[in-house]
Amino acid sequence: MPKTPYVPRQTQLSASYSGGSIASGKLYPSTPRTVTQTNIKSLRQVKSKRSFKFSRPKWMTKRFLIIAGVISCIVIIAAIVIPIAVIFRRGTSATVTTTTAPTLVVAYWGFDQNAYELYGNYNGTTNCGSCQYSTTSYFGGYFFYVYGVGYYMQVPATSYFNLNSRSFTFEAWIYLQSLSVGDQPIFSQCTCTTCSNQCLVLMIRSSKLFMTFTYNDLSGTTTLATGTWYRVTFVYNYYTYQQIIYIDGVQDAVRTSSSHYLGTNGSMYFGYSPQLPSNYYYGFIDSVTLSSTAKTSTQVLNDATVIFYYSFDQPSPYYDNGPYHLNYTSANNLAITSGKSGQAIRSTSTSSYLTICCWGTIGYPTTRSLSAAIWFNPSSINGGVFVYSQNGINLLGLTYSGQIIAQIYAYQPVQTYYPIIGSFATISTWTHVAFTFSVTNGLILYINGVAQGSITGITQYYWASNQVSLQLGYGNGNQYGYIPGYGFQGTLDEFYIYRRELSSSDVLTLASI
Repeated sequence: MPKTPYVPRQTQLSASYSGGSIASGKLYPSTPRTVTQTNIKSLRQVKSKRSFKFSRPKWMTKRFLIIAGVISCIVIIAAIVIPIAVIFRRGTSATVTTTTAPTLVVAYWGFDQNAYELYGNYNGTTNCGSCQYSTTSYFGGYFFYVYGVGYYMQVPATSYFNLNSRSFTFEAWIYLQSLSVGDQPIFSQCTCTTCSNQCLVLMIRSSKLFMTFTYNDLSGTTTLATGTWYRVTFVYNYYTYQQIIYIDGVQDAVRTSSSHYLGTNGSMYFGYSPQLPSNYYYGFIDSVTLSSTAKTSTQVLNDATVIFYYSFDQPSPYYDNGPYHLNYTSANNLAITSGKSGQAIRSTSTSSYLTICCWGTIGYPTTRSLSAAIWFNPSSINGGVFVYSQNGINLLGLTYSGQIIAQIYAYQPVQTYYPIIGSFATISTWTHVAFTFSVTNGLILYINGVAQGSITGITQYYWASNQVSLQLGYGNGNQYGYIPGYGFQGTLDEFYIYRRELSSSDVLTLASI
């Protein structure tokens, strides 16, 4: 309903007020007037009707009002100052706790007839003449051979690698020739041999891997054997205080350390420790990496199982980008061109190839797991080899009709080639192809990350006798199994080969670049 406007009620005064209109609300005259007794009475009546006088309680003394005012001021000031102080404190705390990550330092020793470190920062010397290097390491080439007391490689303290109070990862290939010679130091760095946490030793103790900072130890759980190549990894995580041991990329032991390693100087030794001067390592050491970071389990697994990784990118398209730097040994009629990612290699003849060495000894026949992956972009699909072992085994390629194929040369249960044949390749189109093999899951072919089929029941197969070179792009003109040995016509990129079975998610990741 409509609202009626409010009209103030006018007060009617009975007496006249000379000089002002009460009815109009003007209670004060514009000029002084003589006030009569009647006027005073009238004004008293107005005052009694229109004015209000506050009567303060007796308890509300002046002292009370002063105290209340002070308290109110304090509350207001606190309400303003405290939030500002909290914000300032948080900002200060963040500034204090922010730390700068240490610079990543990486060293690599390949032991290729010398003790030089790959980047020239931690070169070593040996003390046994020419006896320390032998051929036919896990990958072919050379390794460091230690076989007696006083035989070792030393990086002098003048090339100090700082491991004090920081994360680190030590990785190496080892091959033991005896387990009956007591403690066998693989690597050491000591400031004080008897002081807690000042002597780092990575070694074999009681046939197991062992990691100690001195009175701060971790023992592995796996009993090692002689005559076998192992990829061993020792990790220390500064932030979690964890010591971790891996064998062939799989965690073997872990514990929380009581302290960081606190050594502040000292030489690095391979095959010896000043803490154990009468002991020695008896076997082979090869492809050692030391880095000032705690590698993740995924990184450790890849380092232990990626044998070759070729990105074919400039400036060194024929260099191995994997952990072991197994660079090409020969190339024939290849050109560098744009790839699926960065650069790639392109065939310029029917016999173009790239040879890389070497795949390590895994037995012939073998039961070991195996995986390979590559991107290809064909200019012709009339057969062709992607990956070939110079033992005479074509692994990946195209059939005569242009279908993508993976095959394995089985020894058991029947000595024959078992193929999985997938879809037809498309000219001038990038396609990702991969295969995996394990005794448990058999042979599986993947195209663009999707499984095309599998063959199970294979218990042994042929692949590499001793160290063997691989060849990309050409099978020397011979047909092996269902893949003709023709030279592949087109472009290859992003080649990986592993000594483990990749998971379907691993393959999908490689196919998703």
